[in-house]
Amino acid sequence: MNFFAGFGKGVSSFFKAFGIVFEKGLWHYIFYPLIMMLVMYLLTLLLIGELADSLKDWIHSKLELESIPDKGHWLSWAKGFVTGWLGIIIATLIKIVMWFISGTFVKYTTLIFLSPIMSLLSEAVEEKVTGKKFPFSFKQLMKDVLRGTLISLRNMMLEYLLILAGFILCILFAPLTFIVTPLLFIIGWYFIGFSMLDYSCERNKMKISEGVRFIRKNKGIAVGLGFCYSLAFILPTFIGTGIGMMFGPIMAVAAATLIFIELRDNTDAKKI
Repeated sequence: MNFFAGFGKGVSSFFKAFGIVFEKGLWHYIFYPLIMMLVMYLLTLLLIGELADSLKDWIHSKLELESIPDKGHWLSWAKGFVTGWLGIIIATLIKIVMWFISGTFVKYTTLIFLSPIMSLLSEAVEEKVTGKKFPFSFKQLMKDVLRGTLISLRNMMLEYLLILAGFILCILFAPLTFIVTPLLFIIGWYFIGFSMLDYSCERNKMKISEGVRFIRKNKGIAVGLGFCYSLAFILPTFIGTGIGMMFGPIMAVAAATLIFIELRDNTDAKKI
């Protein structure tokens, strides 16, 4: 399957998954990511706030801003701004930078924590569609979680390296920004779709290397799934993010399962 056909299949399957999830009684899965998002959102706010304040205080101490005298220093005239508003500006800038740096990390942390839910949902979708039963096994669930964690960590490191390489290229030749930026978006979508498809690869006893090979050959599907996953999160406001968290991961993994079943039924997935 060529890239663009695969991309279209990934997108169409994402919307098809809504019918499967709600018609087959799997709708309750949408609430688990929402609960996790609320917890992570609160923890992230607290952590970033604390780190930003600590960095602001460290910068103040290194610059010795509080020791500026009221008169006789070249910054005396601006002491109120330097020790007041400047601190607020520094803290705000640090928070903004840290949000950008943490974006990729939070994405993969979310996938790691959702691994048990994603694995169970993927099994449930296949059971509903094919009638094949997968008896619950705590041992197998732990294997699925471990594999999902390893895949997420692997993809996170690769994406960070590619982001760094793209950043360096843009510094060396600024016009490349218009090429590198969309490529980085596509790479991010690919890695998200990769994680969604790998739950089915694991359940079908494919080794990580076999799963990687299979997904690379169907990269258009992975990008399409990742695109829809990310699209769910662009709704503005916190409520919009909550809606994206409810539907993005669940529909993406359900769609990935439907696609894998179709490919497996048509041919041996390991040879695609």
